[in-house]
Amino acid sequence: MEEKYGISTKKFMVEEIAEKLKENPNFVITEYKGLASSEIESLRKELHKTSSAYLIVKNSLVKKAFDQLKIKDLNEFIEGQTGLSLANDIIGTSKTLVDFSKDHAALKIKCAFIDGKIETTDRVKHLAMLPPREVLLAMVFNGMKAPITGFVGVLGGLLRKFVYAINEIKNKKEGGDKK
Repeated sequence: MEEKYGISTKKFMVEEIAEKLKENPNFVITEYKGLASSEIESLRKELHKTSSAYLIVKNSLVKKAFDQLKIKDLNEFIEGQTGLSLANDIIGTSKTLVDFSKDHAALKIKCAFIDGKIETTDRVKHLAMLPPREVLLAMVFNGMKAPITGFVGVLGGLLRKFVYAINEIKNKKEGGDKK
């Protein structure tokens, strides 16, 4: 017997959600109840700047996708009007979502799934306070560069002192020969 069109469509949608979650294993679960479609579109544009996407998902379908991926612990967060923010840059995504939720109280951050672990709303807010990726990389680079710079400075100081000592010995010998 042929499968009904609605059932095959839902299976396809579950597969699509599961595939997107595989491609973006870090994501944030939100509730968007009370947001207008124009506000959701605005959020999508902001998230697009951080190479992230925002999906409006049907709860039953996303639960099935979680079951496929064996991350059933997240099912308790899937209730109400659910949105998933798929993140390439979890810090940038967190920052965008937290900033947007300050201006739009209807957007509620429920939790995040980062590196295979469920993170609380507070953790997402903490991530949002971190500096951008480029600044973090610059801080790491400067931290690595500082000891090398200090070592070069010490060696330069030793060489200068050595040259001064040789010059003093030379001057004493030249001065001693004249007497």
